[in-house]
Order: sequence, then structure tokens, then C-alpha cells
Amino acid sequence: MKSEIDYCNNALCTAFVTDDLINLSPTAYNATLYYEDARFSARVSAAYRDGYLQNVPGRNGNFVEGKQETLNVDAAASLKIRDNVTLTFEGLNLTDEVNHQWVGDGARESTSVYHHTGRQYYFGVRYTF
Repeated sequence: MKSEIDYCNNALCTAFVTDDLINLSPTAYNATLYYEDARFSARVSAAYRDGYLQNVPGRNGNFVEGKQETLNVDAAASLKIRDNVTLTFEGLNLTDEVNHQWVGDGARESTSVYHHTGRQYYFGVRYTF
């Protein structure tokens, strides 16, 4: 996907700057593989997103603000061990992606936000009656 727009470059909109549409990644992919039967179910999902602009013009005198590309992989599984008892597992952010946002001018990208939450694993037991 490619799209550009004219953004106001000052409070009165007397000057404009043309750049990519904000929050629009040029390329994005999603895929899910799954299996399910009466006792067992499992799925793995992946989502890729190109880097994209978040603000044009950027705040504090920066030309633009953006976010770097990401590839997130999640997985889940469940196993029914009795008619009313199911074991569950869920893994989030298995690729250990970070939220990396930047400010810059096209030639320079300086980090403005860097959040690292890490991988998350959840185990559980579901009981129905």
C-alpha cells in the first residue's frame, strides 16, 4: 500500500509538507495455522507489519515520527483430559518484539520510545460443570 497526503506544517496551515499517510504500513501480512479435534487444539499466528509514520510533522521540531517494523508470533493449545477438564497454554510475543518508536528527518531516526515487555506464557486449567 502506498499513499501520500499534504499535512499542515504550521498552526495556520499556511505551509504544507507532503509525506506518507500516517499509521499505514506499506506491507502487512497475517497468517494462522491451526489444528483441532475432539481432544486437542492448537494454533500458531504470525503478523508482520512494515515500519510506518505516526506523526507528520513530528512534535518538538522533528520532521516526522514513526514506528519500526514488527513480526509478532503467538501460539495457543488446549488438551481435554476429561469430559469437563481442559489444560490450556498460551504464548504471546514469542518473537520477543519491542515497541520501538522514533523521531527523525528521513536521514536520521532517533529512538523516542523503547518498550520491551518480553515473551508471555500462560498455563491454565478449565473446568466445566
